[in-house]
Amino acid sequence: MTIFGPDLDRPEGLTYAVVLTRADRDAVVAVLTTERFSGWVGPVEDGWVVAVPESPLGHVAARRQHVEELGGTLAAAVAGPVVTVVVTRDELLELWAWDGPRVVLEYVSDPAKADPEDETAMWSGPRGVHQAPALAALSGRPDAAEDVGELLGEELGESEQESERLMAVARLLGWPEWLVAVDSLPRRVPGGPDAGAFVRLRVGRTGPVGVLAARAARVVRRDA
Repeated sequence: MTIFGPDLDRPEGLTYAVVLTRADRDAVVAVLTTERFSGWVGPVEDGWVVAVPESPLGHVAARRQHVEELGGTLAAAVAGPVVTVVVTRDELLELWAWDGPRVVLEYVSDPAKADPEDETAMWSGPRGVHQAPALAALSGRPDAAEDVGELLGEELGESEQESERLMAVARLLGWPEWLVAVDSLPRRVPGGPDAGAFVRLRVGRTGPVGVLAARAARVVRRDA
C-alpha cells in the first residue's frame, strides 16, 4: 500500500496541536470555557469538532494544563471520545485517545526525539502501535485498524514529514484533513473552514474581555 501522498504544500518543520472529539460542540465550548482554554474551536465537520490551542507545546488551559492533559479533562467531562494530536517540527507525532475517562491510546512516533535523554528510546521504534485498533474503533472506523496500525508503525525516511503520516491517518479514520494546516490560524485554514467559523477563546473568554484576560494570564502561562 502507498502510505504517503504527494508532499504537502507547506513550510517544513511546523509545530501544531489539535484536540478532536465527537461530542456536542456547544458542550465542548462550555468545557473549554470553564477550563479557561486559549485557542480556537472549529465547526462540526463529519461529526468531529476540532479545538486548536494557541500554544501547541505550552500551557493551554487552567492549572497549567498542556494539550494532552486538556484532552483527558475534556474526555472525562463530555463522557465521549477525544483524540489529542501533537506534531513537533514535523519530526515527531504524538497521539492520545480517550473513551470518556479511559485512556485507549498513547502513541509516540519517535521516542528518541520525544525523550533524547532516554538512551534506550533510539532502539524501540514507534510506541503504542498495538493500540491502533482501539483508535480506529473510537473513530467509528474499526475496519481501518490494520491500515492505521501499519501507518503508525512506519519509521519515516529523511524526506518524509509527520504531517504526511497524520493526513493519511485522518483519511482512514474520517478526521478533517485540514487539521494538518491549523498553524495558519487566525487566518483561514487552507482546505478548511474560514477563520470566522471558529470560536476564538482567550483564557476561556471571547471578544475584548478575552483579549484583556489573555494579557493578564501571560504572567502565569509560559511556553514549555
